[in-house]
Amino acid sequence: MRLTFFTMLLGLLLFGMTANAQKINYVQKDVSLVRLFKEIKRQTGFSVVWNEKRLDANALINANFQNADLLTVMDNVLNKYPLTYIIANKTIIIKEKDPVTAEKTVAGSLIGVNGLVVNELGNPLEGANVQLKGTDRMTVTDDEGRFYLRNVEKDAALLVSFMGYKIQEIKAVADAGRIQLLPRVDELREVEIVNTGYQKVPKERATGSFVQIDTAQLNRRVSTDILSRLEGITSGLLFNKNTLSSNSGNLDLSIRGRSTIYANDQPLIILDNFPFNGDFNSINPNDVASINVLKDAAAASIWGVRAGNGVIVIMTKKGKYGQALNLGFNSNLTVSGKPDLSYNPNYLSSKDFIDIETFLFNNGKYDVALNDKVNYPVVSQAVQILNRQRQGQSAAETEKQLDALRGNDIRNEELKYFYRKPVTQQYFLNASKGTDKSSHYLSTGYDKSLYSLVNNENNRYTINTQHSVKLLKNLELSAGLNYIRNKRIVDSTIVGTLSSSNFTPYYQFKDANGNPTIFERSYRAEFSDLAKSNGFLDWNYVPLDELSLPPTSMKGNDLRLNAGLKYTIVPGLSAELKYQYQKIINSSELISGLEALLTRSLVNQYSIVTAGKVIGYNIPVGAIQYQATAEAKAQNFRAQFNYEKEWEKHGVSAIAGYELSEFDTQAYKHTRYGYDAATGNSVDVDTVSNFNLNPSGSGKINASTDLFGRLDRIRSAFANVAYTYDYKYTVSGSARMDGSNYFGVKTNQKNVPLWSVGALWHLDREGFYKSEWLPVLKLRATYGFNGNLDKNNTGITTFKYNALNALYTNMQYADILNIGNPELRWEKIGIANFGLDFGLKNQVLSGRIEYFFKKGIDMLGDKSFPSSTGLRILRGNYSEMKSNGFDITLNSKNLDNKLKWQTNFLFSSVHDKVTLYDVVEPNNVYYVGYYNASPVLERPVYGIYSYKWAGLDPLSGDPRGYVNGQISTDYASIVNKTKPEDLEYNGAARPTVFGALNNTFSYCKFTLGININYKMGYYFRKPSVDYFRLYDKALSRTMHRDFVERWQKPGDENITSVPSMGNYNDDSSRDRFYNGSSATVLKGDHIRLQDVSLSYDFDVSNWKNIPLKQFQLYIYANNLGMLWKANGAGLDPDLVPNAGERLLNPLPRSFSFGLKTSF
Repeated sequence: MRLTFFTMLLGLLLFGMTANAQKINYVQKDVSLVRLFKEIKRQTGFSVVWNEKRLDANALINANFQNADLLTVMDNVLNKYPLTYIIANKTIIIKEKDPVTAEKTVAGSLIGVNGLVVNELGNPLEGANVQLKGTDRMTVTDDEGRFYLRNVEKDAALLVSFMGYKIQEIKAVADAGRIQLLPRVDELREVEIVNTGYQKVPKERATGSFVQIDTAQLNRRVSTDILSRLEGITSGLLFNKNTLSSNSGNLDLSIRGRSTIYANDQPLIILDNFPFNGDFNSINPNDVASINVLKDAAAASIWGVRAGNGVIVIMTKKGKYGQALNLGFNSNLTVSGKPDLSYNPNYLSSKDFIDIETFLFNNGKYDVALNDKVNYPVVSQAVQILNRQRQGQSAAETEKQLDALRGNDIRNEELKYFYRKPVTQQYFLNASKGTDKSSHYLSTGYDKSLYSLVNNENNRYTINTQHSVKLLKNLELSAGLNYIRNKRIVDSTIVGTLSSSNFTPYYQFKDANGNPTIFERSYRAEFSDLAKSNGFLDWNYVPLDELSLPPTSMKGNDLRLNAGLKYTIVPGLSAELKYQYQKIINSSELISGLEALLTRSLVNQYSIVTAGKVIGYNIPVGAIQYQATAEAKAQNFRAQFNYEKEWEKHGVSAIAGYELSEFDTQAYKHTRYGYDAATGNSVDVDTVSNFNLNPSGSGKINASTDLFGRLDRIRSAFANVAYTYDYKYTVSGSARMDGSNYFGVKTNQKNVPLWSVGALWHLDREGFYKSEWLPVLKLRATYGFNGNLDKNNTGITTFKYNALNALYTNMQYADILNIGNPELRWEKIGIANFGLDFGLKNQVLSGRIEYFFKKGIDMLGDKSFPSSTGLRILRGNYSEMKSNGFDITLNSKNLDNKLKWQTNFLFSSVHDKVTLYDVVEPNNVYYVGYYNASPVLERPVYGIYSYKWAGLDPLSGDPRGYVNGQISTDYASIVNKTKPEDLEYNGAARPTVFGALNNTFSYCKFTLGININYKMGYYFRKPSVDYFRLYDKALSRTMHRDFVERWQKPGDENITSVPSMGNYNDDSSRDRFYNGSSATVLKGDHIRLQDVSLSYDFDVSNWKNIPLKQFQLYIYANNLGMLWKANGAGLDPDLVPNAGERLLNPLPRSFSFGLKTSF
């Protein structure tokens, strides 16, 4: 808190600094205008740009300026020319004077003018200048392109300008509306487009494949994280769904498909010039100023070995020099519905569940459990009822009791007691200000999320402050602090119930009298009652009582400190030092008291028993503390030279530098018994001895003292240069050398050189190019190499000590994590990109078309070795792969009247294949499944492979396949003898075609945005009924609604592909074949209405007594549903639960309501 207070105080003090006028001292006879303008740049930092056709910069003047201000100098220089000038973003733009009118406009009443400045695509322009013509009064647009200028005469002339765009003159009215600026290449050619994390690349010189995220589309979305907002608005970026990572709640991203087989497959995330090592979900989206996606080698190779999967560069907001005080506030409320529990196919009605239990009971499945009077394994209510009938209860009474259960549906109970409607609140406040000597930014945010599961929530607090100060004329110091704190509460009671092997769909959490009921999770109730009478603690589990107990508390702290120093050596040449320190501490704690079954069960299991009675305890009777902590420290240092120079028709932009990075991770966890939260004291227990357990077995008390540590170090040297001639031709090149501590065996393998080259041709600027209907046309081409690595493979053998000692020797031992490979080296990905950028007249239609191909060499893969080596398979740089595809972006202005309609269409296609892989597994089990576990030559890394399907037998409903080309039901031969090459390849398991259609409508003060996403060209395997597992394993973990769709009579084979019930004593071959056959493969193609946004901007010019620049109300709807899908199974291809996954359900629709305002 002291640090935060000091930072805020410093910001407020610096905000109060006043500007000093720029002064020029220069006396020289017969000096050229070019030389004078360079002197102005040297003394003031202001650049002067002009059109060579209108001003002869070689003309000579007598300069006699002593302590003269900048405006006086410019007025004196241009007084004999029909020219004037405006000042925008430290740039003086010389332009033609407008014709002087015969009469002056009669001054009207003073008004405030507000408006929105956008570019040719309709995207907001941040930092555009709005100047009262003939004066130095001006304002700058905010990050949403909005401006407000006070005390202006009605109908006065305003000049709206932005670098690289035609200056537009408008009349001053209270509501200036939407002002669209168009590009102008003949006046000003230098426009900042992307930030690579190392430099800002001008659009006119960008040879590589970049995507600048539309900030308007980005900010229309409502979420507590930033990366999810990129879906559907970023060309080439795919959000992989229905993967292990995404189903676990993590983001699974790919830029232009896969670039690796086994190594890290996620893009590199850059936050404020350095790799971000924290939780991506913790980045406050309200702090984000811009996002750029780097897709090819020329764009991303500057990041070297970490850029193989593409790079996402995020820059946060900062203050601007010369900026007036600006305050902003954004707040919203998001509400959602409860999840649709009927979606999950891993469920059976109570009637069907009981029918299967009856079938299994009659086949003797539960006999052993019913007769076990030592462990008292749990059997369901229905089985106990059937057993009572076996013991003499009447059939009528049995049917009556079973009928009472058949009408229950536990999903209704789950929704009632465990789920709620999620609610998220967001509050964000920021302030920025600048003088000619300093700039400042300060923000704070608070987010509160109540999740769908009861007793689960998260509170996030963020503070971000950035400051820059010009210590000397040529020396700039910058520093910043970013702090994120998360406090999360996690209650997993429902997991302990629904994931239990004893779960039934007819269980009810309360009885008829409204009292919480016992759920038999580990032992039958009769055992728990008997144990209690023998001195054990209560062994009963009551879910609703557990729900009221203290949940797990999780805390996250992420602190980033950054500092930078930039010195301008001579105009165009500067040196920079940047440093960032990041510390992350994440911890979790659960204090489980005696009210929790977890504690009581452990105490009971390790109780000391004599003659069936408890006489003592090896685990103290008291609370147990479970605590885990992970700490990480990251340090980044960079020294860099920057060079920018233009002369005549030439231009050079170059950087070169050296950087060091280190990421140190430490983690540990422990368990304390007999824990007293008030004093922090606990009781030591014997974690070495082997104890007899109750009711049976033996074991050791777990101390959970696991330790983990990892240190990553990378050193790099880099350079990048671009040369432009005549504003038409640009060539670029970059080189980087990376070294890491992961490869420490051979010196020449520690380092890897990576490079790229690129070229750009402005065809539209050639003298022979005369097309009026296509005024923008340019070609780009690049080629180069990026790198990648897998941190789980190292050059030396690594071990991990086991937390427990060996069972028989009681000695400490270690497991081999990685067998050292002295030949291990970096993966390298060669990328070629060819692009065409175009724009029709008035930008009615514009866009870019890109074709790319990638070739991965030294890919990590498995290689077979002779048995004499002691190894069967070793993973190393033995594989190769290729991929290619298209990215197409089209922007159209469909209507441009009072009603404006713009469309953004994204289309991406990517296909990858493995071209070299040594190991071909002889068993088809490595290839048949949800996707292949082992790569296949000339096929995608992830594909769907199946046993060939011949339909159901019309007489028996048995599934049929092929053996030696003949239809067969010899399942053992099919699953055991089918060679991998004889499997049917259904297609890619990841989308090969994807994109979005975004439409924006504007009318008066209303803006409506509609986002539609699509994914095509891929397949998925749906889970289905597995009779063997249904009979042999826990019914609750193997049930599936396809059981209802099974073949039951001749003719059903025409309407279903689900086989008839198998025999009770059959092996698993029949079900392995069916579930691995093409019958369970579906197309994943679908089109989704992702979100809709609607906003209204109030006319703040009428609120004369309220100093508002903007006041906006907005509504946002997300997860609106599927418009079309290719499969008829009722499954969302982005969310297909695996067998037994009961808690995986689609996100419900959400609706957000909020306001934005600035002062």
